[in-house]
Amino acid sequence: MRPPASRPTSSLLPHFLATLYGLAIVYASLQPFLNWMEPVPGEPYFLFAPWPPRWVRYDVILNTVAYLPFGFFVGLIPRQGSGARRLATAVVTAALLSLAMETLQMFLPTRYASIADWIANTTGALIGGFLAVLFARSPNASRWLSSARERWFLPGAAGDIGLSLLAIWLAVQVNPGIPLFAAMYDAAARPLAGPVPTDLAAALVESAQSAFQLLGAGLFVALLMRERAHVAGAVLLLIGAAAIVKGVAALLLLNPAVGEHWLTPGVAIGVLAGLLLLGLAIRLPRSAQVTLATIALLSSLLATLFVPDVLFARAPLSLFNVSYGQVLNFNGLTHTVLLLWPAMASAFLFWLAGRPGWGEPE
Repeated sequence: MRPPASRPTSSLLPHFLATLYGLAIVYASLQPFLNWMEPVPGEPYFLFAPWPPRWVRYDVILNTVAYLPFGFFVGLIPRQGSGARRLATAVVTAALLSLAMETLQMFLPTRYASIADWIANTTGALIGGFLAVLFARSPNASRWLSSARERWFLPGAAGDIGLSLLAIWLAVQVNPGIPLFAAMYDAAARPLAGPVPTDLAAALVESAQSAFQLLGAGLFVALLMRERAHVAGAVLLLIGAAAIVKGVAALLLLNPAVGEHWLTPGVAIGVLAGLLLLGLAIRLPRSAQVTLATIALLSSLLATLFVPDVLFARAPLSLFNVSYGQVLNFNGLTHTVLLLWPAMASAFLFWLAGRPGWGEPE
């Protein structure tokens, strides 16, 4: 058995989370990265637009909430310093990022640059930074989290990168417009009401994709754990958390008629098969788990290539209770992350397996 973890060390987890979340903000702010054009002649820079700016309550709330986690992660980056330094770091970084995004949106005809959005983004980062200050000043909370991280997961940058990737995977599960653990929602085959037509090819792809992704994600968690005794509990916790996040989001955001066909038979069968395979796979040596996890993750991505209509399916706004452009941006972001995550996780596992001494019997 591995000896108890040593004194908790400074973690790079906030750095990785802030970087990944910042990239997600950039993608969501500028997609689809097409039709760039110069602003209308005579149009003022958005910061100097006539006052008061146009305010939409939903947009203000969404822009505030969107930057709150970013402010929290950035606020935790300074390892030493006062609360004012943490708060200033979070606010200034987020304000500059939002300023850059709003400026670039002036060159996108499908976007609208607004000082109201910039103020909302900065306010969200301010709230997140304040929460980071409270967390850093709480010795019990920070000590408990640091100790748990060192005790349960792989130490150093390797564990931090793995946990960051895992957090991204769990975060995108909040999109209820896509089936549980799958890559997209095939709206054409899922009418909002009435019987669902049977498509054997799509059902088989859904089953295989869900089983592969569940197996790969479960083994990914298992390979991040320090000791095998904690693997089963961590895997069940991850699956349960993803199911709760998906279910709550579906209840709050989807139209009532969609919920009836949300969890398709193909996905349900795939999840069950993935759980059975995962129960057997977590008993294998770690070297074999790396190979199997990589095969499963890449297979979950390649499975959709057999049905191109499913691969390029997008959840339409009609599935949601709200019909705003941000929902479309959110769909595009989560769709892209779910397609990229298997490749990113596989690359990480290959790098992890190549580290000297990793995977030796404990």
